[in-house]
Amino acid sequence: MSFPNIFIGAILLLVQLLAALPWLSVALTSGHTVYESLRALFGGISGTGRVIATRLGAVVLALVVLPVVGLTLAPDREPLEIMGRFYGAVLQLQLTLDLFVVGFMVLLRVWPKGGAVALAAFREGVRQPMYWLLVSAALALMTVSLFIPYFTFGEDHIMYKELGFDAIMFTAVAFGALAASMFVSDEIEGRTALTLLSKPVSRREFLLGKYFGILLAALLMFGFLGCYFEGAMLYKGFLDRVDPTPRAEWIGNVLSRTPAGPAADFVTGVCLWTQHTLETLPGLVLSFSQVMVLVAIAVTLATRVPMVVNLTTVLVVFFLAHLTPVLVAIGRQAKTENPGAVSQLLGFVSQLFDVLLPDLESFRISPTLLTDNSLPTGAFVSYLGSVTLYGVLYTGIVLLFGLILFEDRDLA
Repeated sequence: MSFPNIFIGAILLLVQLLAALPWLSVALTSGHTVYESLRALFGGISGTGRVIATRLGAVVLALVVLPVVGLTLAPDREPLEIMGRFYGAVLQLQLTLDLFVVGFMVLLRVWPKGGAVALAAFREGVRQPMYWLLVSAALALMTVSLFIPYFTFGEDHIMYKELGFDAIMFTAVAFGALAASMFVSDEIEGRTALTLLSKPVSRREFLLGKYFGILLAALLMFGFLGCYFEGAMLYKGFLDRVDPTPRAEWIGNVLSRTPAGPAADFVTGVCLWTQHTLETLPGLVLSFSQVMVLVAIAVTLATRVPMVVNLTTVLVVFFLAHLTPVLVAIGRQAKTENPGAVSQLLGFVSQLFDVLLPDLESFRISPTLLTDNSLPTGAFVSYLGSVTLYGVLYTGIVLLFGLILFEDRDLA
């Protein structure tokens, strides 16, 4: 193997190791200070040292030994491209974990009390068996859906893509609604919130901290399921004999600066996975914006109503919000064709729903995002930003209403 190929491989390996440092530092020092962990690693505490050494050895095996063995045993172009995609998937998962490690560090520094509540809610949510049960159900659904024929005349992968986005969104919404009832409503009813609020933590910090903790746990779910979904879409394209990621122009520019050989094939796989991730990201952003709004509604309702009522209300809001544009169109048509009391009532109710309920249809994945059609970058970014901003503003209004309800709630 030539020196340029070895040099590129060393750089890629260094990137993986640097990406592993934030989450690895948390994994190794969990329950111990950095000094205690290092002392344990080098023989101070034999039992803990063995555990830490095992974790570190597993990471080194995954990030160092396996790629080297793979490059040695798979000199052909296609296996190297597949390994490059796998490298990109591992790097994506590591960057996802790093986002939470760094994010909570910043949050605790900027907002200490609320950040502590958010971190506690995040940890409690991730540790719940319900969390991993929902993740497993979503993984099973996306896996089984790979082999279901959709009879779309060569466009089964498009149908699968839409079902995948909806599966991830529904899973996160279900977790958010359940967690809101467990972490807010149950703590209020069980007087646990009163104990926490007796400390220097305000009601605003309590409610907003719970919301952000639940939302970040749902975001972590999006990260795991999104990465699996991207790999599943690649496999679906293989089954349907369709290339889901035709090469973009920037990939050609990168490969033109890469010396020919095994490293170029490996870098091609990394670039293709990166492009695939960037194409999937807008759909995940729109889906998560919908989750953000619905979780805010669930947290607000949890300040006053029990779990069953909360889940039912969120479900009703979800369906009515998606049906509202249809109801508005029917109401306008009825006013034009058959003016009368019934038409006026239908128009009033549809307009009321349109004003009060969130416009969840704006978060739907458009057919353009599901296909391989390209959009003007400026218009696309403007649409994505405006829809996300709408979700943030609506979430803020809902949480403000929740704070008003929570301020008047008797906790004694």
